[in-house]
Amino acid sequence: MWNKIKLILWLIILLAVAYFVSMNTSPNVSVKILPTLQTPEIPLALIIIASIIIGAALIIIFAITDWIAYKIDKMKLSRNLKSAEKELAKCKQQLEEKDKKIEELKIELEVMKNKENITVKQEGEA
Repeated sequence: MWNKIKLILWLIILLAVAYFVSMNTSPNVSVKILPTLQTPEIPLALIIIASIIIGAALIIIFAITDWIAYKIDKMKLSRNLKSAEKELAKCKQQLEEKDKKIEELKIELEVMKNKENITVKQEGEA
């Protein structure tokens, strides 16, 4: 839907420019590009069209550079995310290994308590 609205807006802008250009075909003007550089007299319509084309080209260049910067940032974030996921998996594996070790130590403690007939009070017990 948004693409259709943008298309309609562009068509309206282009029609307005075309109307403006058609109204300004007869005067011939000379444009000073630099203080010493001046164009020959050309129709004002050509100057308007050239200005629009140059403006559109600059907008496209800026948009492309922004898009490239966005893609580079996206790639960096993707790499960081993959690195963080690997680190998380490594930490989970270490946690599982430590849990197994705790269970083994608990079993070993129980065996030793049964072997020695020792009773151990927990902190909350009286």
